[in-house]
Amino acid sequence: MCFLNEKGRGKWRFAAFLFACALGLTGCGVSDFYEQITESDADGVIDRIAEPDAEKETEKAPETGRDPDGEVPQEYAQIEENRVEEGSSHLSKSDLERRREEIGLSEADLVGLQEAQFGNYYFEQLNSEEKILYVECYQILALQAEEILLSTTDVEMLPRVYQCVINDHPEFFYLNGYTYTQYTRREEVQYITFSGRYLYDVREVERRQALIDAAVEEKRSGLVGSDDYETVKLVYEDLILSTDYGMESPDNQNICSVFLDRRSVCNGYAKAAQYLLNDLGIPCIIVNGNANGSSHAWNTVEIDGAYYHMDVTWGDPSYYSEETEENEGAPDIDYSYLCVTTEEISKNHSMDTAFVLPDCVSVEDNYFVREGLYLYGYEEERIREIFDAAKEQGKNTAIIKASDWEAYQDIYHNLIEEQKIFDYFGVYQDSGEYKIAYSGNEELYTISFWE
Repeated sequence: MCFLNEKGRGKWRFAAFLFACALGLTGCGVSDFYEQITESDADGVIDRIAEPDAEKETEKAPETGRDPDGEVPQEYAQIEENRVEEGSSHLSKSDLERRREEIGLSEADLVGLQEAQFGNYYFEQLNSEEKILYVECYQILALQAEEILLSTTDVEMLPRVYQCVINDHPEFFYLNGYTYTQYTRREEVQYITFSGRYLYDVREVERRQALIDAAVEEKRSGLVGSDDYETVKLVYEDLILSTDYGMESPDNQNICSVFLDRRSVCNGYAKAAQYLLNDLGIPCIIVNGNANGSSHAWNTVEIDGAYYHMDVTWGDPSYYSEETEENEGAPDIDYSYLCVTTEEISKNHSMDTAFVLPDCVSVEDNYFVREGLYLYGYEEERIREIFDAAKEQGKNTAIIKASDWEAYQDIYHNLIEEQKIFDYFGVYQDSGEYKIAYSGNEELYTISFWE
């Protein structure tokens, strides 16, 4: 964050400040990175890039329960294996077959169950055998059943298939992994059973689901835009304004943290976005990966046949800054990560390679393009229109995006180094100065200003 002061419309003076680059603070994978500009009476300024705080870096813990290298999803880490000899005191295979049919997993049922999953993104990436296992796991988890016979003895398929189920179904807020039991004869696996690791009993799940339904219903009318882009933007804004970032928040890996507790981390934000947008008829998927070295989750959304990345967590200023006197008046929402391309998101995010993900190349429904805030350099008249429009709407904030690095430098040089920003924006102080604050994202070429 930076503060820029003008004294008397003539000579410019910079006050000392910190300029947060690349959204740098702790949590879902963003490292600390600051530019410090010191006070100067000269026409220019002195720039210094500070190195990330090594101590802070080492203290960061992966928020989604992955190993530090980001290879093992949370759910994988919660696998439990049991092994029993066939013919022991456990249920017989005939009893298990009966229980399987009782929860709707007969051969005839499997056809309809698969049809019901058509169109789910991760389901469609599986082969025919994996799809059968997917619907079996789905049915077991949906009914909170335990020790249900599976049609396969290949336990190697379970982690991948289970992750697909979880990725497609954010409504499974009551899960913390799964267990399986191998029935063996002379150490050869004869059959296996599957159970979810359930956080709550059926009654508590029903109670929480009713509260979630009520919260979503209350939001619904305010989230329907004039087109799909507007709906996506409204969901993005609603989740950011109604949720605070907090590593210590309960249920922070599921949608309860957002809809009930209103405090979450990246996995909660991403699953809540998926839950709302899918409910509103807009395809939205979970993306698992890393951001600047730590595990992270975000979304891709489909708008008019094109895919875009959307990171609600990084759009929430409560994630990377605390409310202080210095940042009073700062924008409540950062739109830098609303509907961006794969090329843009890849500057500081990396996607898991276990699954094929959509290649996001369109900029047509990027926030800045749609809102007329996309600039190809220091376009004086266009910039004046942007700031005038903000004032007419009663806003004390404005944000712009440059098309590339050269355009960003041109805008930065003119608005900040040459201090032409005061030709458009700034608030008069009792001291006789005009003041404006700003922050920028050098990776995505965005700059936010606020009075």
